[in-house]
Amino acid sequence: MKNYKIVTKVVLGLVALISVLIIACSKDFEDTILDDFDFDFSIEQPEASFVFESAKTLFSIVPEKEISTVHYYARFTTLNGKGYFMNMLGDTILENDTLNIIDKQWSYNYVAIDTGMHKINFIAWDSNAREKKLELLHYAKYASFSFLLNKGVNDFIINSKNPVNVTLLRDKETENPDNKGEFEITYQIENGTGKLYLKEEAFDAGKPFNLPKGISEMGYLPDTLGEHKLIVTAKAPDGATLTEVLLITVLNLGFTINATAASTQVELNTNLAVAIDLRTQDEESDVAYEITHSFSSTSEGAGTVRDQNGGVMDPGKFRPIIPNSYNFTFTSTELGKRTIFFDVRDSNGQIKQDSVEIEVANIPFTFSGNSESNSVFLNERTQLNFNIKSNGNTENIDYNISYEIVEGNGRLTGIHDNTLQNSTGYPVELGNFSLFYYPESLGSHQISFIVTDNYGQEVGPVNIDLETKQNDFTLSMTPSKTSEFANLPVDIIIDINEIPEGTNDTYEAFYSSGRNSSLRVNGIEYGPGEKFQLVPNNNNVVYTGTQAGQHDIVLSVESSANVTHTANTMVNYNQVDFLFTGGSQKTDISVGEITSLNFNISESIGSSEYNIRYSSNGNALIRNENGTEVSAGNIYDIPKGNFNWSLEGTDESNINLTFYVQNDTGLEKTVTISIGVTPKNYNFTANATQSQVYIGETVDINFNITELGIGGDSYVMYFSSGGSNSSFEFQGNTYAAGESFNVPVGSFQGRYTGISESNHNIEFTVRSSSEVEKTADVNINFEKYEEFFDLTIGQSTQDKYENQPFLLNVVTNAASGHDTTVMYQMTFEFADMNGGYINHQGKIYREGEVIPLEYGSVAMQFYPQIDDSFTINFRVENSTGISQTTSESILMLKKPTAAVKGEKHNIRCGGLNGCDYVVRIYTCFAANCSEAYNGATLQQVEVRIYNIDDRRWDTMLFNYNDARGTGVERYFELEEEPRENRLKYLDQDYEVRVQDSNGQWSNTVRGSIIRV
Repeated sequence: MKNYKIVTKVVLGLVALISVLIIACSKDFEDTILDDFDFDFSIEQPEASFVFESAKTLFSIVPEKEISTVHYYARFTTLNGKGYFMNMLGDTILENDTLNIIDKQWSYNYVAIDTGMHKINFIAWDSNAREKKLELLHYAKYASFSFLLNKGVNDFIINSKNPVNVTLLRDKETENPDNKGEFEITYQIENGTGKLYLKEEAFDAGKPFNLPKGISEMGYLPDTLGEHKLIVTAKAPDGATLTEVLLITVLNLGFTINATAASTQVELNTNLAVAIDLRTQDEESDVAYEITHSFSSTSEGAGTVRDQNGGVMDPGKFRPIIPNSYNFTFTSTELGKRTIFFDVRDSNGQIKQDSVEIEVANIPFTFSGNSESNSVFLNERTQLNFNIKSNGNTENIDYNISYEIVEGNGRLTGIHDNTLQNSTGYPVELGNFSLFYYPESLGSHQISFIVTDNYGQEVGPVNIDLETKQNDFTLSMTPSKTSEFANLPVDIIIDINEIPEGTNDTYEAFYSSGRNSSLRVNGIEYGPGEKFQLVPNNNNVVYTGTQAGQHDIVLSVESSANVTHTANTMVNYNQVDFLFTGGSQKTDISVGEITSLNFNISESIGSSEYNIRYSSNGNALIRNENGTEVSAGNIYDIPKGNFNWSLEGTDESNINLTFYVQNDTGLEKTVTISIGVTPKNYNFTANATQSQVYIGETVDINFNITELGIGGDSYVMYFSSGGSNSSFEFQGNTYAAGESFNVPVGSFQGRYTGISESNHNIEFTVRSSSEVEKTADVNINFEKYEEFFDLTIGQSTQDKYENQPFLLNVVTNAASGHDTTVMYQMTFEFADMNGGYINHQGKIYREGEVIPLEYGSVAMQFYPQIDDSFTINFRVENSTGISQTTSESILMLKKPTAAVKGEKHNIRCGGLNGCDYVVRIYTCFAANCSEAYNGATLQQVEVRIYNIDDRRWDTMLFNYNDARGTGVERYFELEEEPRENRLKYLDQDYEVRVQDSNGQWSNTVRGSIIRV
């Protein structure tokens, strides 16, 4: 660093005066010295230095003439900057102290303790009062230092201490005596959260801590993911400050999960080892882990997974796990392939997955079988023997057998002779078991058997071969008599003798006789050519000839072995005559009336069965003696002697009936009956109880149906009302025009409701079940109901502030009385600016939205959202179409406004001490001024400002009347310091708001302190 010499010379001629002074001040000299000598005063020092660095300053006094009796003195005054002088022994030289100069060449060290330009005035004088002044200008700055901030790895891991290196190197040792050697460190984090650590000691963001010079290996423990911005500020012992920014990408802690099954296949209900290996990137990390498992959607079933301790793990449920290797197990009682997913989740929400594929295989078994005999008769039972063996764990295994007859026809049964169906599975047990086979066809038989377990494993086929021999029989037919009257039965014995005996074949037969007849077998009638079943040995059947003449009976029988034989016999039947009469109880009836039809059949000889049929040229219901309806053209069995049928007239007509009766010998007789049917009739009336009502009101209407004649009809009714809208209520149900409904005979009542304004011409139509239709007309005039009402809206008398609700009272008053069915609703809009919203019954309604309104007096809350006065236009309308409108003006107490600026001022400048410094917050100034409204006054001022020294926000509350200033300028002093660098609010952000006498706060004004 270069040194520059500053020299000041002053020459004054005070010859006579100095001589007098020397004589006066000296006791040793008696003679007066008349000569007066001047001196030079000079200073040498460097132009600049570092804070807290000793800067050597050379002083020199050179008199024009050395006089031993002349003494020299000096003192200094600091005008600007903070610092002090020390002598070469290290003693501090105090400002304004008088320094006795012994050696006219001397040195002091100047130590600056703040930065900037230092201005110091020196005065040197001698004992003759000659004086020299010299101004010393010296610039002090911080000593530079190096600050490096580096990360030890590219990507940081969440919840782990990641290496961060802080390097602090000083170019020159300039130490603050109060803070020897160490750097003060503070840091902030943006876009994330975390902490810095030095070994095990944690440091919070925003709070200072110290680091020594050199390299400090720190750790950063982030607890959020993403890109963090680490901002670190280092302050040297002399106050020099540097800031470094480090961008850090924070990722999840890496870990791996590997799942490996000991085998890809396992037997049912058998444990299979599954190795689970969990490894983490940082074994010392505080990250916790959980594990769960699940089965894929394509897995064929599920199973049980157990942990290394044998505990059952629930699918989908996480349980803690620490990184290590584990042996889990898997077992299943279901066959099929499984894909098991193992999911590991760390405490940061990171999930990783691995899977194993395992097939649960069948337990093998063997199946064998054979027949006790390979040659059997047709339908002869033979036993089939089988065996199932397995060496595995068959506790949960079921077996089913199924079969298919590959060749031949037959029937397979179980041990209880239950028939087993082809291709159907039946449960069987391990070991020996038997089935039985009945061959139903001659020749070769082959049966194929397969056994399947409940896991789908099949073993087989096991084929069993059989050979079937033919069965035979003889046939004979013997009647109990060879002659009988027609329609009388004759017993016949049919004998079937099986060869070999006991084959128990089935036999199917049919007969023919050339005459009308029937054969009753086991109580069932069969005609010629109809097949029926016979059994081996004797069969008792009954033959009945219904036609006179010789009946040549031929019987044909076929066995289940496909062997056919025939037998013949003869029965002669004689003819039977009879007499048939009939008539009606009445020859004239009305529709719906019933009359009796009486008949008689008498035989002259023999015994016969009879049937009847009839034809008709009119509509009527004919019922037999049991009350069952009979139809024309159909044949019905009837008894001999007297029997009665009935006839019911259904339509107006003349009915001619012809009845045909025939006995079982084919003889037929007829009877004709004629009956006249006249229609039913009735009267119908309708009367309304009112002729003029309001729309929507209901009118009772009385009806009457009077039947003429026998009656008994049912009736339906419907109505029409032209173009008028309406509905009709009957017995609790509502019907529209044209919709039919059942009504009773006699008097009944309905309710008619008109829903359109007009004269309703209503026509009611009734139709009987006899299709007779009657109408009746009713006239009712429906007028529209209008409910006129008055509307009043009032507001509470309380003062109204922004965001403070107040009550609105809405009153509706119907002049002629209120109909409870009439509904009211309200809407509102603002005349100019949107002032807020209404809360009614817990629901918020805004401008233009429909508010359901209760009739009468209703209170609701209005929430103002502005502090300017506004007008609300209300409209209320009821369901009769009548509406009213009104307006309400809302006077708001406007909240105050804050006008703020913050400034730093220099005050009391001049003299040796320089200036003082003050930070002010202005709430009124030439450009703008804080203001209260509606007659209110400003009461308080709240100032919130950042304190750079304490690194926090300070909050101050002032009485507005305590503001300083003159004219429009009103301000509050936050701090005053003799030195600028001691100001804690300089250049800092502030937030200010004011409160008025109504208790309302203004919006917050934000800004920063500026230097003025």
